[in-house]
Amino acid sequence: MPHTAREYLVHRFRGDAQVLTDRVAALQRGTKIPGPDAATSRRMAEACEAVASMVESIAPHEHAADELDAIVALVPLLEQRARDAGMLPPIRAVYTGAATRIREVQTAEAAAASGSSLPGAQAHDDVPDDMVDDVDVDDDDIDDDDLDASPDDLDNGAARP
Repeated sequence: MPHTAREYLVHRFRGDAQVLTDRVAALQRGTKIPGPDAATSRRMAEACEAVASMVESIAPHEHAADELDAIVALVPLLEQRARDAGMLPPIRAVYTGAATRIREVQTAEAAAASGSSLPGAQAHDDVPDDMVDDVDVDDDDIDDDDLDASPDDLDNGAARP
């Protein structure tokens, strides 16, 4: 069980990568699953693994707040990756979702540090609507509805203009 924000986030993103890798294997066996094809799912898994590696590259700090500050500093890079031209919407959603998860952890840590549960607060109160991710992995996995993509979102591995 993860004990620090860093450990939690690495565990979370690696778990998402594993779910997607399992999805790829199922698709390759011929299992019909709604959502992205195997190639897109593989790219999503690679993006989740990249995010886990980014968080893992943050050296553990003696003080949890310093460690979290270093992790939060990754948010602009994740947002930039999400904005990169030519990236498929499901891949963008991985990076946007990662930025959102980091913000949620930051908010939860701030609430815990202040001894408050932030009554009445919603999960995304501090996140602008256009930054809330399309992939919701709140249950430590990626659900079928998280992987739904319309055929218009996919075109042989390249985004349509």
